[in-house]
Amino acid sequence: MEKVHIMRKFTMIKGVEETAQVEKATLMEQWKKNRLAIARGVVAVFVLVLVVLVIRAFISLGTYNSYEVVEETGVQNSSMIDYINYKDSLLKYSKDGATYVNEKGEAVWNETFAMKMPKADACGEYIAIADLNGNDVYVFNAEGKVSSTTLPHKVCDIAVASQGTFAVILESEKENFINLYDKNGDPISEIQTTIDKSGYPMDIDLSDDGEKLFSSYLYLDGVAVKNGLAAYNFGPVGQSENADRMMGGYQLEGTIVPKVEFLDNNTICAFGDNQFIIYAMRQKPSEKAKIVLEKEVRSVIYNEECIGVVVPNDNEKSEAPYCLELYNTNGRRIMSKEIDFDYEKIRLINDEIIFTGGTESRIYTISGKLKFAHVFSKNVVDLIPTGFSRRYIALYDSGSEVIKLTHGKKKD
Repeated sequence: MEKVHIMRKFTMIKGVEETAQVEKATLMEQWKKNRLAIARGVVAVFVLVLVVLVIRAFISLGTYNSYEVVEETGVQNSSMIDYINYKDSLLKYSKDGATYVNEKGEAVWNETFAMKMPKADACGEYIAIADLNGNDVYVFNAEGKVSSTTLPHKVCDIAVASQGTFAVILESEKENFINLYDKNGDPISEIQTTIDKSGYPMDIDLSDDGEKLFSSYLYLDGVAVKNGLAAYNFGPVGQSENADRMMGGYQLEGTIVPKVEFLDNNTICAFGDNQFIIYAMRQKPSEKAKIVLEKEVRSVIYNEECIGVVVPNDNEKSEAPYCLELYNTNGRRIMSKEIDFDYEKIRLINDEIIFTGGTESRIYTISGKLKFAHVFSKNVVDLIPTGFSRRYIALYDSGSEVIKLTHGKKKD
């Protein structure tokens, strides 16, 4: 009996093992099927994501040819107002005052003043507005007015640094001055110039940190009028160099330089009528590159990475009247693009080049790709990026809108 009982237990155990093996095989088979289904699902999701990305890339690479109005803004009489880019939006100013407009087209602050010929400059958090041929200078930041200063002589030019320090060219009856002031209008330094000694200053610019100044001036060489450049350093290095803080100068032949600009804190570009010259200046200036232009320059644009000039197009096979040439800060040409319409204004903001003229507007990337082309139903004074993707403030002769670039026809 005991043997039979043992045999039954053995048979039972064997049956349990066989059942377990069957169940294990079934589970393995089911797991393989589930794994295959999961793998197929992952592949399907991956393909779907890839398709979406390809479609989005195709759309983003395509040229936008229309727009939709996001909202109306409070900017009126745009043709009577000047604009400069400030932060991610703009500052509008006229003879009667200035208004900072945010990326939504809303007025953040408004300041009234009376000027005959206002000129504005912006750097970092600060804006300076001077009354050319007048005596007043106003300094602002994102919160509003910081200071207002009445200077002893007529203002001919102004430049501001990122901490609110500003430099001015002042003109008196017998001499001129290049003066430096802090954001509150307190004097920092004074450089006296005369036409028979150092020359007549035409243009100035300050480095971002406010320690370096570059100027273009006319001087007499016998009976001939020539152009010179001068670099100043108001930091510790300049203080120990000499009393007038001058760190170097250049006498130019065969060109007049009406504009000088710090592209970044250590790089300057001198824009001549037939050439532009790039200088490096960490403490003292040194020439990096010179680009001689054989054609008359219609417009210049620049930012901290590149310099652009618009010149007549010499391609006889093309009907485009102009050619845009873009150079890096080492003087190497990085892009050339034909411009086939008669624009009135051009801006280089971040990595976009914006043309406006009459009712037409174009936006190119710095690689030369056409991003936006459209003929509006009314005259476009300007088009300003807001910092939001595809959103711009469109300024018209009367009124303005925040618009979003789209594909397809615009619904009026």
